[in-house]
Amino acid sequence: MSAEAKEVKPAVEMVNIEVNGVPMEAPKGSMIIEATDKAGISIPRFCYHRKLSIAANCRMCLVDVEKAPKPMPACATPVMEGMKVYTESRRAIDAQHGVMEFLLINHPLDCPICDQGGECELQDLAMGYGRSVSRFTERKRVVKDKNVGPLVQTDMTRCIHCTRCIRFLDEIAGTVEMGGTGRGDRLEIGTCVENSIDSELSGNIIDLCPVGALTNKPFRFSARAWEMAARPSVGAHDGVGSHLYYHARTGRIMRAVPRDSEATNETWLADRDRYSHFGLYHEDRVIQPLIKVDGQWRESTWDDALARAVEILKNAGKDLCTLMSPSAATEEYYLAQRLVRALGSAHIDHRLRECDFADDGMRPSAPLFQTHIAGLESTDAALLVGCNPRHEAPILGHRLRKAWRAGATISVINPLKWDFVFDVEHQQVVAPQQMVGELAAVCVAAAGETGVPDALTELVAGVEPTDAHRALADRLRGAEQGVILVGHFAAGHEQAASLRQLAGWLAELTDCGIDILPHGANATGAWLAGAVPHRGPGGRPVEAGMTVADMLGSEGNSWLLWDFEPGHDVSDPAAAQGALANAAGVVAVAAYAGDDLKSVADVILPLAPVAESEGSFINVDGLPVPFAPAGRVSGDARPGWKILRRLGDALGLEGFGQVSLANLQAEMRADIDAGTAQAVAPASVVLSAARAGDNGLFRIGEVPMYAVDALCRRSAPLQQTVHAESDFVGLNPADADRLGLTHDGKARVRQGTAFVELPVRVTDQVPSGGAWVRSATEFGRTLGPASGPIKVEVA
Repeated sequence: MSAEAKEVKPAVEMVNIEVNGVPMEAPKGSMIIEATDKAGISIPRFCYHRKLSIAANCRMCLVDVEKAPKPMPACATPVMEGMKVYTESRRAIDAQHGVMEFLLINHPLDCPICDQGGECELQDLAMGYGRSVSRFTERKRVVKDKNVGPLVQTDMTRCIHCTRCIRFLDEIAGTVEMGGTGRGDRLEIGTCVENSIDSELSGNIIDLCPVGALTNKPFRFSARAWEMAARPSVGAHDGVGSHLYYHARTGRIMRAVPRDSEATNETWLADRDRYSHFGLYHEDRVIQPLIKVDGQWRESTWDDALARAVEILKNAGKDLCTLMSPSAATEEYYLAQRLVRALGSAHIDHRLRECDFADDGMRPSAPLFQTHIAGLESTDAALLVGCNPRHEAPILGHRLRKAWRAGATISVINPLKWDFVFDVEHQQVVAPQQMVGELAAVCVAAAGETGVPDALTELVAGVEPTDAHRALADRLRGAEQGVILVGHFAAGHEQAASLRQLAGWLAELTDCGIDILPHGANATGAWLAGAVPHRGPGGRPVEAGMTVADMLGSEGNSWLLWDFEPGHDVSDPAAAQGALANAAGVVAVAAYAGDDLKSVADVILPLAPVAESEGSFINVDGLPVPFAPAGRVSGDARPGWKILRRLGDALGLEGFGQVSLANLQAEMRADIDAGTAQAVAPASVVLSAARAGDNGLFRIGEVPMYAVDALCRRSAPLQQTVHAESDFVGLNPADADRLGLTHDGKARVRQGTAFVELPVRVTDQVPSGGAWVRSATEFGRTLGPASGPIKVEVA
């Protein structure tokens, strides 16, 4: 977008007011409570929240306004020139005391057993504005609790009808799952029809509730607020880098709550970040070094396990293949690539769920994210390509919803009709094999008479755009702040390179920003640290090694696996299991070890997960997000950088003498900066339009929101939600009818020689030509690629 096109915002008009005799300025039209909060003047409140609309129904914020006939609610009274406000006058204090007495009339006296005790807004304000003796002698009202799912516990007798939960689910989450029924003292807050609350942001209503009517269900009765210490940390499941606090008691992580960061997660937290820690102490957790002896796993000392690992790595040499989680720390990527390359190998990759690397020569040194996280809410037109932001990065979905509420139009080219929290203007839902053609048609419509880049000539050959494609192109071209968001499904597509390059060309044609949303929490850090086969730190050119797809297609190599489960964390689990089963040796560094990892590994070194470790991520905005241990390290687990430092030292390699994390980070930053100076411009590569064939069904192997990594898969509360349901094959009604399959019937799903039997879900969410079979699940461990041909037949 050109600089001339940017709108110059007018200066904010200010008015002069006086609060408690102190003159101050406030923006015209703002509310009294906003002015006093900015000035550090405390006004009690329950229903008001700075991120929600104004309800003015609790009346706790009544203040005395000069010349007003009665106390006025500070949250709903706009400031005016010359206004005089008194927050501590007798009239204001008496009004606040009266409101508090009414609020406590029906509130139960169960503070000793309430999870909110010790951090309850009602408790705090009752100390300042309540009476020591109640004048109420009648029976208190009792409200039946509602079952709203596995994540939120209700105690609705405590509810004071502030409606924060209702407004959050309506305005922020966009799911409108709660409301009020009845009037007066018969009013009840609930789901109206008995349903679970299924928003991916549902846990935020716990933080918003000021009285303990909504609390953390899995945490219920586990600890008191004053027993726990808050430790800052970061969400480790997507590239947003959400800020949070872990609350720990005697070193054990008990719960997670949001930490304010306007640049990332504002004041919200996705359920995935809030509840995943309940898998932290799962029985699969590796807390001791393990060595396989005669096919049996035995606990070992670090010295013996390292000696076995060193033996395997030394013997591997240039044939060592290394696969790393896309959610490892940047320091771990940096030391791992140094170790691998020092051994003479170049085979290292973190792009586990990708299968098309044809455009590696054209890709930048890190995934592009030109419209930053906070900037997404200012966009006026967005195109989602193979992207479901609600599940891939819930905070980004929230930002896009804010943009839509402000008037933005959102369009999609997707393989499923996902349920969004915003309306979609142009919706192209097509089978995976047709996505490249759909995006190419939009590009041709946007290009007009503009020449086609040589690299994309074959992709757009013979493409004829329709009116729908032209309308979508026109909308992007007319946007002042447009963005094209390329998501997880596009990254794992069998023609991902074509989708990426077409999206980049479309962004150039329409003067839009392009955001590539990679898998994992730290893909940007992995690229910059050099954990890819063709680039060193900072994008420095190096001798290229094998990609993850090439590695899984090879035989007889030795492997270093980093926080990786072969049955779940890769695009083609069948190929991964086959390659690792025939390996010369496998060293696994992991926090969790399931049957799939134990069946192929020779030695397992215990890795401390993020909540117990130290290091940093680099989020999609390119900002470093540091984290430190929030809980006590379990057993003999170690932070990843310390494991790699010791491995490098035991192998006799240079560059592994760091004495502290700060020392390592300084060295890493200098190396990345030096590599950035040496990075070469991406080369042009001609992409082929060839694909496996358009006939038959293609798998839509999306990764469920709560199956993205080992920690989420082991969190019992998350696995009890509707978003974790994965044991089905979804088919379009036309395809189901053609195959003789019915809803809730049984189907045999086959890829290669492997097959599974699954219930059938017939739904219009699935386009004709697609078969919705989710990845990263137990039943999918034996199947092939998440994107590609698949056979579905009557069981």
